[in-house]
Formats: sequence, structure tokens, C-alpha cells
Amino acid sequence: MKLRTSVLMISLVGLLGCVTEVSDDAVPPGAPLFDGEGYRAIYLTAEEVKQVSTEAPQSLQKPGKIYVRGNYLFINEQGKGIHLINNSDPAAPQKVSFIKIPGNVDIAVKGNLMYADNGRDFVVLNIADPANVKVVKRIENAFPAQSYPPYRSIYFECVDESKGVVIGWEKVKMNRPKCYR
Repeated sequence: MKLRTSVLMISLVGLLGCVTEVSDDAVPPGAPLFDGEGYRAIYLTAEEVKQVSTEAPQSLQKPGKIYVRGNYLFINEQGKGIHLINNSDPAAPQKVSFIKIPGNVDIAVKGNLMYADNGRDFVVLNIADPANVKVVKRIENAFPAQSYPPYRSIYFECVDESKGVVIGWEKVKMNRPKCYR
């Protein structure tokens, strides 16, 4: 009896941290209040996600983490890639390029190599020529699929993997979706 109760309790605790589906007519106890806004997944095809490239400098829209290496600043554009800025004159920083890395959240740099997440993949980029960055290695499916936004006490549209790879989330007005966290 104690074993059965323990297994039931452990299963219940495991389920509470997972994505929960809500029926249309009832809100389970503990579900957050719905204010008319929720998160919708942003999808790309698997091939679109793998298209890492060096592009002309772009303006910052939704900056994330900043990494400093020598005279260069690497500024993450959440879900999109990295702004590369020459900061040898801090009074007049110069935009060098934008490294498009769909689904990117974080990077690390050592020497002439940049390590980055690219959707579900892990990529190693040669940044010796900042105007022409090259992928030197890709490890596919190194990271788990994004099945929910990185926030708590929110509603979101349930992920539909037939639509592609989730590379980010956007907050939008919507009818109450079935998933919450």
C-alpha cells in the first residue's frame, strides 16, 4: 500500500511540472488567470533553421546576452542571431556584421571559434573573418525541442511539431489556449 501511494505521489509531482492541457469549459485548480494574452510559437522549417549566414549589420530589436572578446562585442538578438560590433573605440563602436543563427539564445567564444545553439542543433562557427563567418561543425538535435515558453504562470498555444521547429515565442492576444505552465 505504501509503495502504491509513493508511486502515485511521485507521478503526481512529475505531472505538475509538465505542460497541462485545459478543456474549453473548465479551468483546473492552480491554473493561472487568463487575461486575453498568451504565447504563440514561432516556427521555421528544419532547413530554414540550419541556414546560418553572415549578413549586413542590423539594428538591435530584442537584445539578449552580451559577450566581450578583445575589441569585439557579441550581442545576442533573441531567437535570431548575433550582432558583431567592433568596440576598439568605445566612444564610437562600429557595427561589423550580423550572424544569422535562427533560434539562438546563447553563445560562448574561445579563440576564433564561437559555440552557439541553433534551434535544436549545436554549431561551432569560425569567426576569424567577422565579415564571413563559417559553420565548421554541427551536432544535430543536441538540445531538447522547445515545447513551452521560458516563462511560468502563462497560457500558450500547444506546440504542433508538424508546423516545424520552434525557434521562439511571441506574446499575442488570443482566445484561451489549451496549454499553460
